[in-house]
Amino acid sequence: MLCPILQLLHICIEGWGNWRWSEAFSVDNVGTLLRTIQYKGRTASLIIKVMQLNGVQKQVIICGRQVMCSYLTQHIELRVVQHYVGPDGQTVVREHYDCLEAGAKLPSYVLEDAEMTELCVRARGDEDWSQDVQLERRNREPSSSVVQVPCSSGSLLYVWCTLFTIEADTHMQQRVVVFSPLFVMRSHLPDPVILHVEKRSLGLRESQLIQGQGHQEPLLNTEADLTHHLTFQDRHDEDASHCAVPISTSLIKQIVHKNGNDDNLEHILADFYGQKASTGPPWPYVAQDTDRSVQEPLAQWDSPMQVKLSCWKSGLNTLLVELLPWALLANHSKWDLWLFEGETIVLQIPAGKIIVPPNFKEAFQIGIYWAHTNTVHKSTALKLVHDLTSPRWKEGSGSEVVTLDEEGYVEAEITLGAFPGRQKLCQFCVSSLVRHGIQILQIEDRTILVNNTPHTIQYRPLLTHHALGTDDQACKIPETALFSLAPSEEGSRPCSVLCWDLLQTSIPGALEFPLPLRYMLLSLLPQPDTGVGSAGWSLPAPIRSDFPRQSVSVPGEAESGGGLSSRSIVLTHQEHLGVTYVILNEDPCPRMLIHNKCPIPLLLKETVKETPRAEVYCRPLPANCSLHHELYHHFSSFPECRQKEMLPTLLLKTTSDHSSTDWTDPIDINCPETQVVFLPGFGCLYIEVLYEKGTLVLCLAPEGSMDAVIHQHSRSLKPSCKVLLGEASVVLSDDITNPSGSVELLRLTLTKLLLSLTPATPSLPQDLTFDPDLGAAHISTLLPHASLIEVYCSNLQVDNQLYNRASFHFPVLLCHDQRGTAEPGGGAWSSDANLAESPEVMEEFKHSCFLQLRMTLAGDRCNAEEISFQLQPARVYLEDTFVYYIKTLFHTYIPDSAMASAPAAPQRGPQCGSAPILPEQVLQSVQALVHPVRLQRLSIQPVNLLVSIHASLKLYIASDHTPLSFSLFERGPLFTTARQLVHALAMHYAAGALFRAGWVVGSLEILGSPASLVRSIGNGVSDFFRLPYEGLTRGPGAFVSGVSRGTTSFVKHISKGTLTSITNLATSLARNMDRLSLDEEHYTRQEEWRRQLPESLGDGLRQGLSRLGISLLGAIAGIVDQPMQNFQRNWETQSSAGSHAKGVISGVGKGIVGVFTKPIGGAAELVSQTGYGILHGAGLWQLPKQLYLPTEEKSCRAPNSHLKYVWKMLQSLGRPELHMALEVTLVSGSGQEHAGCLLLTSEVLFVVSLSEDTQQQAFPITEVECQQEPGGQLSLTLQQQTVASDTEGDGVRERLTEQQYRRLVDYVLRSSHFLSPSAASLQLQLPVTLAEPPPSVTKSYHYLVDPAFAKVFVSKFTMVKNKALHIGFH
Repeated sequence: MLCPILQLLHICIEGWGNWRWSEAFSVDNVGTLLRTIQYKGRTASLIIKVMQLNGVQKQVIICGRQVMCSYLTQHIELRVVQHYVGPDGQTVVREHYDCLEAGAKLPSYVLEDAEMTELCVRARGDEDWSQDVQLERRNREPSSSVVQVPCSSGSLLYVWCTLFTIEADTHMQQRVVVFSPLFVMRSHLPDPVILHVEKRSLGLRESQLIQGQGHQEPLLNTEADLTHHLTFQDRHDEDASHCAVPISTSLIKQIVHKNGNDDNLEHILADFYGQKASTGPPWPYVAQDTDRSVQEPLAQWDSPMQVKLSCWKSGLNTLLVELLPWALLANHSKWDLWLFEGETIVLQIPAGKIIVPPNFKEAFQIGIYWAHTNTVHKSTALKLVHDLTSPRWKEGSGSEVVTLDEEGYVEAEITLGAFPGRQKLCQFCVSSLVRHGIQILQIEDRTILVNNTPHTIQYRPLLTHHALGTDDQACKIPETALFSLAPSEEGSRPCSVLCWDLLQTSIPGALEFPLPLRYMLLSLLPQPDTGVGSAGWSLPAPIRSDFPRQSVSVPGEAESGGGLSSRSIVLTHQEHLGVTYVILNEDPCPRMLIHNKCPIPLLLKETVKETPRAEVYCRPLPANCSLHHELYHHFSSFPECRQKEMLPTLLLKTTSDHSSTDWTDPIDINCPETQVVFLPGFGCLYIEVLYEKGTLVLCLAPEGSMDAVIHQHSRSLKPSCKVLLGEASVVLSDDITNPSGSVELLRLTLTKLLLSLTPATPSLPQDLTFDPDLGAAHISTLLPHASLIEVYCSNLQVDNQLYNRASFHFPVLLCHDQRGTAEPGGGAWSSDANLAESPEVMEEFKHSCFLQLRMTLAGDRCNAEEISFQLQPARVYLEDTFVYYIKTLFHTYIPDSAMASAPAAPQRGPQCGSAPILPEQVLQSVQALVHPVRLQRLSIQPVNLLVSIHASLKLYIASDHTPLSFSLFERGPLFTTARQLVHALAMHYAAGALFRAGWVVGSLEILGSPASLVRSIGNGVSDFFRLPYEGLTRGPGAFVSGVSRGTTSFVKHISKGTLTSITNLATSLARNMDRLSLDEEHYTRQEEWRRQLPESLGDGLRQGLSRLGISLLGAIAGIVDQPMQNFQRNWETQSSAGSHAKGVISGVGKGIVGVFTKPIGGAAELVSQTGYGILHGAGLWQLPKQLYLPTEEKSCRAPNSHLKYVWKMLQSLGRPELHMALEVTLVSGSGQEHAGCLLLTSEVLFVVSLSEDTQQQAFPITEVECQQEPGGQLSLTLQQQTVASDTEGDGVRERLTEQQYRRLVDYVLRSSHFLSPSAASLQLQLPVTLAEPPPSVTKSYHYLVDPAFAKVFVSKFTMVKNKALHIGFH
């Protein structure tokens, strides 16, 4: 039984008769449709546009045929005159008055083109109307006319009125009327300019202030068919420009004719629906887009300004006048800069200022005034390079000149100071790009520093070309400038590194090697240079691109109780378009932690085997303190993924002057153990190595403090559980693209699933204990509190649930390869109790499982430390048509980024002191660097796959059961980014696939699958000799049986390989011939028949002969059928006579091609079907089958959402609160049952009929009793008060409810005790009797419902009713 779709909408127009509704329409199909409403001879056409916003949202726009839009900056009023014929045959004239606001559109008029006869406009608040707008179009092109709009000041406002039709000459055509100014002015200058408009024919001249920075403004007081001469004047200058620019409305025709016009005018309406999309970065256009593929040409470089005339918007006649400078120079550094050309000072650029530089005739330099030397220090000369037409530059007098392209960046340095050792170096990045024909020059500080920690950090930037320390001594840093970074919680913004202290003793200007390197020292102490000296600073951290992540140990104040005296701060380094971004974050995973419990300070040295790329410093260890540390080996190898990584050895010595300077013996930190070394000048030193949550902890203690070294780990109770599942399925469905219901796409079925959580074994396995090549100890030894999660799956299969709905080739995508093996885990799963109680059976089941996953968690059970994955031999079936289809559905599962993301951050502005904006690429990379992938061991066991691939989009190419083998993938310890790990995995498996490329080519069906034939013959020969040999070792009877089975296997494999090779070759030939026939109907029919695989030889011969006959008949009939189909198709589309002839000729050609290709394909199909029949009948070949057929869920059978009831039925309650919606079966008095729903609100209980989708009953909460009856029924009892008499019932007094009556009686009884009775009343006191409450009528209603839901509903009903009666605490 088909389920009808009920999700339809109707439209009506208020005031048109008795709510006349249009025909229903569905919003499931995206597109444009038309609905009409007839009333008294009139027709109202409603155009409905359904647009897909994202996977779950659609936009429905309902509009009429007449649309009014305005691009003006003034409000105007419209008068629309409507003529139509009334019911009595008389012509009715109606006038509509509306105000069209600036830059907006009116709600469209529901008028036909013939009904709208007149349109005129006027300024808002004015009395005079303009002349009628020409509404008739002579052709399909947009028609424009100039309209004179009277203004209250007595002047006339000239505007363009453009009429164009969307979807002309169709039922959905719309007439759009657009009002736009004659001229629009846009200035790209940083400051406003004064525009002089001269009307020389009238002898008039007017001025207008034009705002700069890319703002658009219409030109005021301009007229049509009149030439205006424009001159420009700076506000600070007295004279205007001498060259006038003539403009007129006739220029737009030349521009449109030159550039061509856009026929698609939908973009104009898009400006008025929704938010206006940004066309690019705001002025000064410095947002550098690295994805730009088209480079803009530079407009000019030899003149300071250019006036550009162009069409403002495609389809409109508005002329855009742009004032373009040749370049913009933005100083986004923190320095006030001077600009030099040669030896001449050109101008000064304050920090954060944007200027228009003069046209450079020579190379230019930037300079900084340094007060200490009272000198302006200059940078290296920079030369702008344009194309071949660029003017020749004057060569400098032997000085160094750096060239800067139109799209590129260079580095510029300025040395401040004259004495070596006291100099400072300012580094800048000068970048150039072209936007809107303007060359944008930008000067930025080269290094940007960001503090994302909650601490105030002091930093000292250094620049030196020599080592800051020796191999045997700690580095000593001279006094340099100190800067401070505010914490992130106080609104810290990115700041620039103003200058670097240049530590050199050489002659300034001399070129030295190696080049100076940048270092940075950090400290958390408020005054790190007082008292503690160099110990208050971290080791120098090199600022280099080849060290993207460093964990810096930053000294801080010691916490109470002997806590840490340092914090681990992650320093990330990233380069983006010449600017270095150094971002500081707290390290979530420190690499090392050193506890020095000795009473004397020590010095720690790392032994480096290879030549280091940077200086390796010794780590000072103050007495009785704890410090974080990161080895040079750690940050220099990040983010590499190495197979086995050995940590270097460490050396220790004392730093006392009177002691010996000898180092200790090398200390191995790869194995967690306690070592004893002799420290010269001190004695024996106990060193304990252990891991805590991924951090390597070193404890250094003297000989007398052994108890401090030996850690007694507390043995806490650890949870342990095992879950056994017989089967589990996960289904991926498509609920979006198919409006009628949910369609299954993929089904993942897990059979015999075991989930286990146990404590990790605290000892090494026996086979790994004495492994000398093991790079690091087993994780269970390193982490005594670790937990082990195990997932074992006996069988796993991924089914293509679309196999029965579309012409796909494979019903299964992934399954277990069970050839020659028993069913995995079959014997061990016979008894769940046996599996849970017997460790031997459990281990046997684990060993035989298809999928095995082991994951070791650290003590906090949040971080994975070891992952091991193993997969038994599997089969993979892929086809490109299915992959492409699934790819088209990806966007329906991903939220729309435009609607989900926050508004974009504003671009860097020209204001002084504005903070830099971090690029999006930098922000994304920081998260990957700060939170890397951290594993002690990752192991993926060797994988063997049999891959079948069908590619049939262009030409049918298939590879059948190609064997692919991938070797072991093992890495550890891992400390890398997810991108690098994915890259290592991809390279490993890509290399494994390349090594098997020969098997891939040999498995192609178009070649007859020679690799499969060779593999089958090899297996047969192997069984022919192996089985008798195995039987010979067990006796004569087994030998005879082995000979028999070996011979049978030999014949079976030879036959199977030969038949499979011939069959695959014939199938591939038949498919390609069907494609080459150019007959889509024939190809589709053949593909549908191929899905019906024969079950026996007779079935295969019958199907093959049948298809051969159909192919021969189709080849003969195609000569006539193909031309007729093309002729009929062109006739339906009303094409020209030439198209008819072309279609007939094309059909004849297709028919001739089919004469040759269809018989060949039919003959190949006969061989293919016969081969499949033999293979299937003998049981030699079988495709895996789906475990479960797809289940289809209709949308109309889905339950209603409570939101529907709130929006549709509960609006009359004001702000309704729906507590529960319960679907029930309504039982009438006659016993009939139909579906319904109970809606529980705060005041009323509604009964809704689902079949009629209307409200049936409504009960006040306070007058209804709800209870659950035995048998799964829900009973509602309604108590209604009866009226005692007609006289009493007709009175004006309101009847009290039973509850109100009881409360009144209780009040009277309680308050009577507080009254003092009089003597007369005591004598005449009569006995008081309580009045009986009025009788009531009780009605009961019964509903059938699930008992579990009924219990919840009764509890909610009681809670809501008590709240309404003010009972209890609410």
